[in-house]
Amino acid sequence: MRHLLTGLLVTTAITISAPPAFAEDFRMLTGWDPSYAAVPEVLDPFMLRLQEESDGNVNITRSGPETIPPFEQLDPVSRGLFDMLFTNGAYHYNETSIGMTLDAISADPTQLHDSGIWDYVDEQYQTLGLKLVAVLYDMNGYNIILKEPLGDNALEGRRVRGTPIYHPLIEELGGAPVVLPASEIYPSLERGVVEGAAWPTVGAVGFRWFEVADYMMRPSFGQVGHVVLMNLDRWNALEDETRALIERVAREFELEAIEIFNEVVAREEETLASEGMEVTELTGEFLPLISETWYEGAMTLAAEQNAEAIAEVRRLAEEAGLTGAEGE
Repeated sequence: MRHLLTGLLVTTAITISAPPAFAEDFRMLTGWDPSYAAVPEVLDPFMLRLQEESDGNVNITRSGPETIPPFEQLDPVSRGLFDMLFTNGAYHYNETSIGMTLDAISADPTQLHDSGIWDYVDEQYQTLGLKLVAVLYDMNGYNIILKEPLGDNALEGRRVRGTPIYHPLIEELGGAPVVLPASEIYPSLERGVVEGAAWPTVGAVGFRWFEVADYMMRPSFGQVGHVVLMNLDRWNALEDETRALIERVAREFELEAIEIFNEVVAREEETLASEGMEVTELTGEFLPLISETWYEGAMTLAAEQNAEAIAEVRRLAEEAGLTGAEGE
């Protein structure tokens, strides 16, 4: 009898830890092409990790913005034309602003989960037919690249590219925001359509913006949440073992992504310096306002689209001390 029970226990353990029994092939839509380092340096390793951990039963192929423009990608994934999406919350502000809050708060992945914000954002995406799989954070945040250094009045009179989440900060610094996709930043800087571009601290190397801009504004601000979403029906149709594996790998990789981004940013800053880009420092009356303006601006803008949901994220962030405001 003892041998029988032992055998049953061993069998049960193997069943629980075994990779998925059925192969799953997913089509991933991405908001950026591989010129943006987050795709080859972070997303691709995440996809590979899922494949390896599943013994080849989970496979993902990706298509970029050449397939569907980055600001129009949420709907085709929610309708099941693609299985997964790698994007940023500001890219689908018109459908929901809940993802923007992930960039406004000041939290690492553990704090995001412990505060309840991760689960709440997941619930909100599910109302649109999407499942939040992972938030891959670049904690180095955002910056503004410029053709000319900052003046005494910061960005006064300058046109600066930025998706809606940047608008309150650009305006606070005296600039005029202009919405452009990533593919149009280079020619717009080159022709003088804009004098600057707000973007994560990762990106200027891959897009070669150092050829048309000479300065990087510091300090940086916020943090960049790269969200991985899945069509909810597709998620619910998966075997329990497959869902559990994806959730485990995603949770582990959320922590690893931070270090990967730190390494990428360090390399890029070294490259940009060698290409002649210089730091231009924000000083004077604007400096102490940057963190609060970023948080309040992003949250207020988000609330214009989804007031009740954003109020709940605010409550959770304030309870956990994750607003990023001075003095927290």
